[in-house]
Amino acid sequence: MGNRVARILAVAVAGLFAGHVIVYRILAPGPLQRSVVAGGASHAYLPFALAIGLMLALAAGARTFRLGFRRATVPDTGQGRPSLASTLILLAVAQAVAFIALEVLERMLAGAPMGTLLGPLLIGVALQLVVGATGGLLLAGLDRAGEITGRAIAGRRRPAAPATEPHRWPPATPTQRHRPRSALLIRGPPARA
Repeated sequence: MGNRVARILAVAVAGLFAGHVIVYRILAPGPLQRSVVAGGASHAYLPFALAIGLMLALAAGARTFRLGFRRATVPDTGQGRPSLASTLILLAVAQAVAFIALEVLERMLAGAPMGTLLGPLLIGVALQLVVGATGGLLLAGLDRAGEITGRAIAGRRRPAAPATEPHRWPPATPTQRHRPRSALLIRGPPARA
C-alpha cells in the first residue's frame, strides 16, 4: 500500500466514524430514538473509534504537510503533488463503501433485521460523500500549505558559496586586457641601499 493511500485511509477512518455519529444525531436526536433507528445495534464503540480515527487523521495531516514541505525544499524528490480530484474521489468513495459495510456488520452482529437499514443508509452514504470530500480538501490544503511554507523557507536561505575562487585584482598573470598602461605601475624588487 502506497504512502498516499495510507494517509487517505487514515483520514477516511476518522471521517467514517465522525459521519456515523452525525448521521445518527440527525436521524434520531435522542438515545431511545437512536436505538430504534439503529435496529438494536450498539454504538457504544463509537467514541473510542472516533478518538482513534482522529489521531490517525492528525498523523496523516502532519505527514501530508511534511511531504508538501519536503517537495518544495528538497530538489528532485520525485514526488509530484497528488491531484485534487483523485484525492476527493478516493476519500469520499472509501468512506461511503466503509459506511455501508459498517452498517451491515452492526446489524448482523445485533441480529437486527436488514429492512430497517435503508433510511440510515441513504442519508449516511450522502453524508459520508460530503465528509469524505471535506477530508480530501483538508489533505490537499495541508499539502499545499506545506509546499508554500517550504518555498518561503527555501527562499530565505543564503545561496551557497561559489565553488570557484573569487576574481582577484590585479590578476596574477596579466592578460592582454589587464596589462598596466605604464611601466611605472609595475612594482619591481626592492632597491638595495
